[in-house]
Amino acid sequence: MTVDSEMANTDATTPSIRAISVRGAEWKHDKFSRNSPTANFSKWSKALEIHLSLLGLKFYVFKTYIPRPEPKDEPVAHRNWVSNDDLARAVVLTALDDSEYEG
Repeated sequence: MTVDSEMANTDATTPSIRAISVRGAEWKHDKFSRNSPTANFSKWSKALEIHLSLLGLKFYVFKTYIPRPEPKDEPVAHRNWVSNDDLARAVVLTALDDSEYEG
């Protein structure tokens, strides 16, 4: 077995990035809007960081960023990373007031 085929087998059975699935994890805090007279970015940002951490998505957005695996080397891990990154973006968008991304 070659090194490439061993890596492919490992990626298929135990990818370096696992897929994250979230159910029932709605944003329960105030949505952030720069135009709100009560907007507090620091408070909102900390709540978002905690929320993402509980979902296993924190490092797709905050602090040490998770590097994206190369699709040719780790196709399953790459697909999982893309899916997790999309999920993290969606969680952030649900924490924003509609006025922040419409337009």
